[in-house]
Amino acid sequence: MTLWFVTPAWKRYEMTALCLEQRQRVIAELAKHDIEAYQVVIADDENLDIARALGCATVERNNEMVGRKFNDGMEYAGTHGAQWVVPIGSDSWIDPAYFLDLPDLRYTRTSTAYCTVTADSLAELKVASGDYSAGPFVFHRRLLKHSGFRPSAEDSDMVDTSILKGIRKYAHTRRGLKLRWDMHTLHPFQYIGFRVAPMMTSNEYLVKRWLVRKHEPWTTLAKHYPLDLVLRAREIMQNEPTEPLAPSGLRPIRGQRRNRLVGRPG
Repeated sequence: MTLWFVTPAWKRYEMTALCLEQRQRVIAELAKHDIEAYQVVIADDENLDIARALGCATVERNNEMVGRKFNDGMEYAGTHGAQWVVPIGSDSWIDPAYFLDLPDLRYTRTSTAYCTVTADSLAELKVASGDYSAGPFVFHRRLLKHSGFRPSAEDSDMVDTSILKGIRKYAHTRRGLKLRWDMHTLHPFQYIGFRVAPMMTSNEYLVKRWLVRKHEPWTTLAKHYPLDLVLRAREIMQNEPTEPLAPSGLRPIRGQRRNRLVGRPG
């Protein structure tokens, strides 16, 4: 079984390096369970050097269109034989156990569990509204190949939603091909997003919409992730500005203050 993580990256070099390293450890753990996993990083800045130093595959692409970057990575994974494809951000950690016992290929694994982390708070969220969940989505290649592994609108910032829409567009004309969910929550802290600028969605917006409860971040993370990584994350986050600036080109949510941005969780 082969699985590829697809990660666009832009700036926030320290956090990207830390999250890619955590994912390399996930890959090593999955190898113990006969899952051959890789990651591809899509960038055009110093993140390419960071990724290569960690042993990741890379695709060079500018940051003008986020959907196009995810498409580039999914296409790379697909053409390199990926059976399962996992789009995931450069600010995210994931528990390797999430990928064990993957479902029948007709199903896409996802979850409602997601946590955002700032210097002094871990917000436990439950992302669930109709067809929307936190992910990370684990797509079988059969759902992606009909789009040439490029299901997202190239210019989309709402990439998760755009990927699902693209899959449905192609599935509509193919008998038996549809999105079916395998909801898989091991614990509330299995999927982590560190709130480091630049961000596509403000932490304020995510917490207001999806909050379950708040926790002290570092002792909580240390119960589920390697202590050396947790200590490095704490150091990075303690140096992070409290009011991160939005990346240029993202549009504010209609009717909200300008620091609330449209985008995917993470």
